[in-house]
Amino acid sequence: MHRRAGQLLADIRPNARPGQSSPTFTPAKKINSKGFNRRPRKLPPSDFPAATKLADKLVRVVAGTQFTPRRPWKHTETLRGDEWRLLEEVTKNTRHTPKTETQTAFAVDVEDADPAIGPEDAGAAGASIIEAGSLVEVRKATIFACGIVLGHTYMNGRMWHLSLISTGEIVQHVHTDAYIEVPRMVDKDLATRAGTSAIPTNRIETNARVAILKHLREAEKEINKVSLVIGRKNTVLYPHVKAKNPDEWATVSLSDSAKLVSDYRPESWPTLFATHKYIMGRPVEFVPQMQTQRLALTYDVRPENHVVKLQRVVDMVRKRSPQLDLFIEKARGLIVNSREKATESWDEPPSRVVVEHVAFSPDDRDILDVLHLALRRTRRSSADPYSGVVTSIIKRIGLYSQTNVDDVCLRQFLIEMGEVAPWEDMTSQRRELNLDLMPEEESQRVKEHNAVVKKGLSVWPRAKETRPLGPEDFYSCDSVEHLRHDFGNLPVYVVDDVGAEELDDGLSVEPVLNEPGSAWIHVHIADPTSVLPPTHVFAQAARQMGSTAYFIHRTWPMLPPSLTHGRLSLGSLASKGKPEPVLTFSFKVDAEGNMADFDVKAGLIRNITTVDYDSVDKLLGFGAIPVGRPFEAPTNPPSFRVPALETKDVENIRLIHDVILRHRKRCRQVSNPFVFSAPLANLTVPAKPIYGAPPAPISNASYYRGFPSLTYEVSSQKIVERGSRLIIAECMKTASRVASRWFSAKGVPMLRRSARPPIALEDRRDIEKLEAMIDEDGFVDHAEFIKVKLHIPPVEYLLEPGMHWAMGIPQGEGYVRVTSPLRRYNDLVAHWQIKDVLLRPRAHARLFTPGWLTNYAPELLAQEKLQKLSDRSHRTQWALMYIRRFLDHPNPPSDRIDPLQSLSAYITEPGRARDLVTYQYSCHIPSLGLPAIIVTPRNTDIPVGQHVNVRVKDVQVGLKSLLVLELYGGS
Repeated sequence: MHRRAGQLLADIRPNARPGQSSPTFTPAKKINSKGFNRRPRKLPPSDFPAATKLADKLVRVVAGTQFTPRRPWKHTETLRGDEWRLLEEVTKNTRHTPKTETQTAFAVDVEDADPAIGPEDAGAAGASIIEAGSLVEVRKATIFACGIVLGHTYMNGRMWHLSLISTGEIVQHVHTDAYIEVPRMVDKDLATRAGTSAIPTNRIETNARVAILKHLREAEKEINKVSLVIGRKNTVLYPHVKAKNPDEWATVSLSDSAKLVSDYRPESWPTLFATHKYIMGRPVEFVPQMQTQRLALTYDVRPENHVVKLQRVVDMVRKRSPQLDLFIEKARGLIVNSREKATESWDEPPSRVVVEHVAFSPDDRDILDVLHLALRRTRRSSADPYSGVVTSIIKRIGLYSQTNVDDVCLRQFLIEMGEVAPWEDMTSQRRELNLDLMPEEESQRVKEHNAVVKKGLSVWPRAKETRPLGPEDFYSCDSVEHLRHDFGNLPVYVVDDVGAEELDDGLSVEPVLNEPGSAWIHVHIADPTSVLPPTHVFAQAARQMGSTAYFIHRTWPMLPPSLTHGRLSLGSLASKGKPEPVLTFSFKVDAEGNMADFDVKAGLIRNITTVDYDSVDKLLGFGAIPVGRPFEAPTNPPSFRVPALETKDVENIRLIHDVILRHRKRCRQVSNPFVFSAPLANLTVPAKPIYGAPPAPISNASYYRGFPSLTYEVSSQKIVERGSRLIIAECMKTASRVASRWFSAKGVPMLRRSARPPIALEDRRDIEKLEAMIDEDGFVDHAEFIKVKLHIPPVEYLLEPGMHWAMGIPQGEGYVRVTSPLRRYNDLVAHWQIKDVLLRPRAHARLFTPGWLTNYAPELLAQEKLQKLSDRSHRTQWALMYIRRFLDHPNPPSDRIDPLQSLSAYITEPGRARDLVTYQYSCHIPSLGLPAIIVTPRNTDIPVGQHVNVRVKDVQVGLKSLLVLELYGGS
């Protein structure tokens, strides 16, 4: 070392003080050398730590690893050593080895993955395609990895992404398994050259994958560098972002979190990625979004009391505390008693009985609260902090035989503890739905809404005001009153189900006197925007909710019933002798069935006749809809009272029927779409609402007796869409087409619901095969449809008037939903926009700008996806609760109908590995209207679309209810 090096090292040593002498480093004397007579001076012991630290730092600087901890070399550095090692990673799976644990985890369990069984199901999920070349993190429970997306493939009715992870494996996953994304991490062409097969098929793909792995591992190094920075800063994020109320949830964005936990380039992608890993490593405190984590990049923050209670119960379990032993002993007695009462009251109406002499201590209440929280819906692709506690407690009770304590077992435990009703609906309790679970008469939210309605309507209408509207102010008067067209005494027919609560559409017809065969049909839609401004608290709540939630046991309206029933629902004002304000969408149909003209206007209607679907069907000679009831003996169709309508009314309804069918036939001749649908189960109850367990924690134990009376029905769109229901559906569809045409003619922006035609994935003649199977109503059998490999493009919301293939709407016309403003927020937006055009026809800027609408479109799609998945999960749960009780009946009647003895199902997806010895096939049971899975031996091969005989193996009612079948007899 140079003689001056000692001084230079002293100058940069972190703990050297100015003016302090530094140790002198003297070269050792060479043998037989005469120039060196002195020994090197020893360092004093006090300087050893500083010198060691400095030497370590210099070595790491020279080695280029100053931001990473020291670790032993795993291999010797060579000129092309890294390339050879990456090549080995890429090609090591060329031998036909089984799928790795990572590959199996992502390919087998797809969250919320039910087969498409309706005309828009396949596209309604709105699968988001991740661009090839993007860096993603994919997760499934405790398995996670970084990867580069190589491409996409469409299999089994859904879009799959194929990503190359750092181990050289190709992982097949759905878009919701990707939690964070960095676009264009590698060139798209490079990603495309890598191919998407499990193993590279040629040298081009091999070289491309080697190059991608180099980029991927460099990216992982950058992420690890920031992770070390976050670790050194040692910031605890949770206290900074939790809600002030210890019982409330909060949310935090990834960008805000990065600024709190790291001061190293907080906006850079490595910092965001590392922050995401930090958050996901704390499942006790943070929960990722259910479906939109990658797009939203926000996290739910658990309430402080949830975290505290969980830690408290974890400590009880770990220390085997006496309080836990007392709870377990108490639970055993309650469970045994609950089982006895459930058996003796099997056929009774539902009721809840409080056990006055058994009270829960604060420790008992903490344990039960934690078990309640464990039964709330979370993503299975993230770690569950409750699983260990739940398993330990339930296994110690010793009254459950399940090997694995899952959500099905936990639900049954809470039922038998009196904490959950046997008929409790799990889907409606999803936190993301934000439904008010309190009974309406006890709900504080309902009371506040009713007070706002009463206050606002008590002074409506009043003199027009120029002051800005407050959040609880209705319009002072009807802003388009002077523009309304009075339809006078023209008959308006409101047709809906018996007991329908929100009547928002009616029909009128006017023949064109000088044009034989031509007629105007007017679709009159309730007009809540005559009262409700877009700034009102009700409008903002409607946007968050998206639409009315119709559940089997209860309905949650989008707008307060005190407002809709008293003023906005069609017929509410006419019954008091007042005219009804409406928005009317009119279209003229000529003798050939073409739409010859159209118009949109604000209107007033007075002569309203309300009639139900079944009565109109009887009137038109269609008879009752043949709904299947598999658990009941065949009976004669119910008789319906023919409505007391005048001859003129009957003629008008028949004319509407003839005109709309002629128009429908003409539209089908232009586009020839086909619709596929499968029979679906629907359970009905005599009266709503049906309440479950009290939402607030209870101090005394309880048990439940009986069960609600349910009727199990099976129907399909093909069965239901006929007669009067077909008339109404076609008129509503045409009114939405009129709205799109009107917006285009006015040059006004509005979102159109659009869906492109299916795409044949293998043989273009497959679509022709399906077209040959179309029946006279435009339907194709679902079992035949899934045999053909088609891609159904997802539904989109566009500003341009795009096509909606399934509805027969051509490109350039478009489809704007406007017919349900009492039940859908998107329809309210369209009504406000129409009013703005009517009031300011020459304005350049509109109430809802193209930018606002474009930003709203993804929100709308996400809401529709959540509602569709929730509805499907909810109905499946109620159907399986019915079947579970049917199978478990302690004293079944000897003459009862048993449809479960002989079941036939058709395969909807290819088989995939369930475990080491079995396969599972997704299927659909037409007679029950239910999806299910069939568990088979590993070597079983059943083609998609084939019908097989099956029998029930297991009925699992939990967060995601599942019917498990096994093969029985021949095909």
